[in-house]
Formats: sequence, C-alpha cells, structure tokens
Amino acid sequence: MRIRTLAARLFALTAIWAIFAIALVAWLISQNFRESVEENLTDRLTANLYNIMGSVSPSDDGLLVGRPDLRDSRFQAFQSGYYWSVTEVANPSNQISSSSLVGEMIEVPRTLSFDDSFQRETKIMDKAGQHLVAIEAQAFLGEGDKLFSFKITGNQTEIDEQVSEFVRQLLLILGLFAMGFILVTYFIVRIGLAPLRDATQRLGDIREGRAEKLEGTYPLEIQPLIDETNSLIQSNRSVIDRARTQVGNLAHSLKTPLAVLRNEAVKAKPELKNLIQLQVAQMQGQVQTYLDRARISARSGTVTSRTDTKPALERLVRVMCKLNPSIEIECSYETVEPYVFAGEQQDFEEMTGNLLENACKFANSKIQIHSKIVNNQIEIDIDDDGKGMSEEQSVLALQRGIRIDETKPGSGLGLSIVKDIANEYGGTIKLSKAHLGGLQARLSIPAVQVKN
Repeated sequence: MRIRTLAARLFALTAIWAIFAIALVAWLISQNFRESVEENLTDRLTANLYNIMGSVSPSDDGLLVGRPDLRDSRFQAFQSGYYWSVTEVANPSNQISSSSLVGEMIEVPRTLSFDDSFQRETKIMDKAGQHLVAIEAQAFLGEGDKLFSFKITGNQTEIDEQVSEFVRQLLLILGLFAMGFILVTYFIVRIGLAPLRDATQRLGDIREGRAEKLEGTYPLEIQPLIDETNSLIQSNRSVIDRARTQVGNLAHSLKTPLAVLRNEAVKAKPELKNLIQLQVAQMQGQVQTYLDRARISARSGTVTSRTDTKPALERLVRVMCKLNPSIEIECSYETVEPYVFAGEQQDFEEMTGNLLENACKFANSKIQIHSKIVNNQIEIDIDDDGKGMSEEQSVLALQRGIRIDETKPGSGLGLSIVKDIANEYGGTIKLSKAHLGGLQARLSIPAVQVKN
C-alpha cells in the first residue's frame, strides 16, 4: 500500500527504524549479558575447582579424603545442577563427591580434548534433564603418580532463566522507550511540517480567491518554493492581462474597417451591396466568435477568479423583472452550502443573463429558476412556460447564428455564447422540456467550497 502523505512517510519510516534499532539494541545487550553471566559462572566454577584441588588428598591407603568448603549451599541440594567430584582416573571407584550428586557420576565426553592447562569445558545434561556447564581438570595429588580427575558443574538452566528474565525486563523498558520515541516523533513530524501545511492552506486561499499570493516567512528549505510559486502566479496574471489587452486591441482594430465596408456597401449596386453585406456579417460573426473564445480562455485561466452566484443571480432577476413586468420570475435554492462559481462574475452573468433573456422572450407568464449543488457542480435550471422546443431544435439552438423563431428579435448567438463560456470552464448547457411546459435550460458550471 502506498503512503500518500509526507508526514505519514516520515512517521512510518521513523517508527520502523525505531523498532528495528531498539530490537537490535535489545539483542546486543541480551547477548552481552548472556556472555557476561556465562563467563561469570565459568570463573566461579573454575575457582571452586581449584578450591577442591587444594582440599582433597589421598590417605595412606590411597583413598581420597577431604571435604572442600565451597560456601555455596547449592552443592548440598539434591539435583540442584551444582555438582563436584574427584575420581582416580585408573580406579573410578576411588571417588568423593558433593552431597548434591548422591553417588552419581559426572559424565564428560571422552572425545573432548584438554587445553594447555589440562582443562576442558563442555555442556552436559543430568538425569533430571537439566542443562549443565561442566569443567574437568586432571592433576596429580601429593608425591604419588596417580592421576585424578576433578569435575564441577553449574546449572545452565538457571542462567537461561536469569537471562530470560533480564530480556523480559529489557524489552519492557525498551518497548516503553520505543513508544515514547514514536509518540515524540509524531509531534516532531507535525511541528516540522507545519510550514508546508500553512503553505497548502494559503494556496487554497489563492485558489478560492481570498488571497493573491503566498504571504508569510517560511524556513529556508521551502522559501525558494514559495518565491517561485508567487512568481508563477504573477506570471500567470500577467499573461492573462496581456491576452485581454490583445483581444481588446484586435476588436478595436477590426471594428472600424468592417464599419467602413458596411457603409460603403450602401452606395454599391444592389447585387454588390447584398454580397458585401453578407460577407461583412459573416466576418463579424467569425471575428466575434474567436474574440469571445480568446476572452473566455483568458478569464478561465486565472486561479483567483471566484463568483458568489446567489447575489449575482438575484441581481439579474431584479433587472429582468423590471424589463418584463408581465412575467413572474421565481428563484429558489436547494442548498445553503458555501459554494461559489470557479470563474469570473462577468462570465457568470453573461451565461445566466443570456438564458434569462431567452426565457423572457419565449415565456407566456412564468419563469422558475432553481439552483443546487451536484457533484461539485452548480446546476442552475431556468424553466419557462412557453411553447418549448423539440429535440432537433434544441440541438440546432446551441449552434452559432441559428435562430429557431425568426419572429423574435436576436442574432442567434446567445445560446452558443453560453455554450462556449461553459465549455471553457469545463461546464455544460443542456436544453430539454420543462415541467412548466416550455423549455428548460440547465447550466452546469464548476464550483468550489468556500472555507469559513
């Protein structure tokens, strides 16, 4: 599964590293502790073995005598795992041993070789199933030539239990430390990434039209990103301003020549007059089409354009009511969520104004306007009680210069302009039969939610 946020990545990586590092530290400490305990046991057993060698001797009849004082009660307890014995190598029956051994033998593998000090160490198991550490040394006692074997054992199981208890306590302490470390890391990551969250919020303010650039002071690591973003926003704004200026200049430069041609056509012969007027009209239509598209593209390219649709729509309704006093216009809103149009107010008013104007032309007495939010889109339905259109007429009506009803005034450009503007913003315009019996124009345009 991919981790989508930078904070989650840093936190996850830190947590994984903390768990791995603490587990490694726990293993190293436990191994060192085990080695230390085992070494300590070996040293104690070796010291006790030398004590035994100095406390035991053969009697005049050759039998072993002596009772070493090892000052460890475990050598007195039955099956404690702590045993010692002294045995004549040539005569194993000549033996003395600790009380804990109870007449048994300490069996050390004969294949195990002695070191330079004539000692050998190994691990064995007693009859009780306990794991033991055994040390054996061979030496001569007194002035005789008899070789004796000195053996001593310690309980390895006790060491394992001691190490296990130490590891449990160590894991508990390190586990609490790991949890605290991870918790602190969480807050460190959040505090460390706070400037990025602040920059993200400020970018949202720019997108929603509440700010024009990223304000504030940021850490040196991200300040260049903030500066470049502000430069990009300013560059975008400059490009839009230049595009608008060029569109205006082009419109102004073409307006006069076309007007001259239209005036000169009046003086021409009827055949030439009709031809010139037709061509001039087509030129004006084409020029207006591309000028409109350029203007709309320039406006929709800005990231700071936002329009509150409710007051803009209500203002248009008031104007239309004054211009058409015989028509009743109702306006309703399905949602009160703080959504605004992701575009300029002039474009919104041009789209809804054209739709309202058409509705007023063809309505008999009533128009209903209904606005709602659907999937982050503002849907505005404008219904009239006129005669409406067929499906074929609805398709033709959205084409530039097509007039369905020649008895009504107009150029046939209104609905096509609405379509062009809506398309530039990623919206749609759809014509269908209204529940009032006439035409319904549904305008869908992108919306953004305004944060309080």
